Amino acid sequence: MPTKHSPVVYYGALMADLQRRLDTEFPELGVLELNNALLYGKSGWIFSKEGYLLPDHSWYGKHVDEIKKVPRFLPKGKHVEGVCLSLVSDFGHVYGHFVLDCLPRLELFNKAGFKLTEVDHIICWKPPPGNARRLFENLDIPSNKFIWVDSMTAIRVDTLLAPSFPGTRRNYPKWVPEFLKQKFTPSPPAPNRRIYIFRTGNSRIPVNQEAVNRILFRHGFEIYNPSDHVDSHIDFSEAKFVVGVHGSGLTGLAFCQPGTKVLELIPTDHAYPYYYTLSNAAGLDYGCLVCRSTNERGPDAWGPSPYNFYVNENEFDDALARITGETK
Repeated sequence: MPTKHSPVVYYGALMADLQRRLDTEFPELGVLELNNALLYGKSGWIFSKEGYLLPDHSWYGKHVDEIKKVPRFLPKGKHVEGVCLSLVSDFGHVYGHFVLDCLPRLELFNKAGFKLTEVDHIICWKPPPGNARRLFENLDIPSNKFIWVDSMTAIRVDTLLAPSFPGTRRNYPKWVPEFLKQKFTPSPPAPNRRIYIFRTGNSRIPVNQEAVNRILFRHGFEIYNPSDHVDSHIDFSEAKFVVGVHGSGLTGLAFCQPGTKVLELIPTDHAYPYYYTLSNAAGLDYGCLVCRSTNERGPDAWGPSPYNFYVNENEFDDALARITGETK
């Protein structure tokens, strides 16, 4: 079906083309049943018994030209008997990819009429610590069914059940947040919190964070680090306003209630549409403030930016006043 998105609301003078990296349609979805399949590497790439790579189940989808380090010679692989369900996805060790790309494959598995009782093994990334692990534990899947992947994985299975990638890369369909909310936050309270998603690490953080914090406090926001809260999905469901730096910490937008107002701080050197499309899929009121990075790579640069960025304080103050309905 065609992908449709609400226009981006920009706060401030800078803009970014968030739709340039998006495919124009979602592919058909389902569960592939494949005999004598090979699951290879930490991304769980699927190879048929003839040795063909099946990219539709990976993050790359039809963009096979961007897949790096496809092996020229495939290992025989460790033989695993019985029926195996794969929930593996590229970059699944990262919180956002684990929650949004791995877990929703269970919904496709269930919608296709399969049951976990019919499966001998479940092949998956180990969930990252914190909220991802809590969500995973809430699925109540017997631990003895799991086979954990790593960079050395090469598993030859009798029968593989492989749900499709849930959507397309960087682009989430409506059913993904619907599934996550129904599964983990089915009865949220009336939203009333104002949270700012703080980014940790050494890259893609505001160089003027202290000034940003002062503005946030003035508008009644709490500084929130999702990695400190194992139940962060519940906190996001209680939010009326979410402001945050682009990064995996914004994965919790999937649990926000429709109409929640979102302001994403997007560095010019890292303008990806993950949380724009996730907000659209979840029915959120999305806007962004594009912020100048301290350095810029070329227009076709691929992967995470290593650079921090500067938040225009006047534009940020005005944006918060506008999304909260306050007057300056």
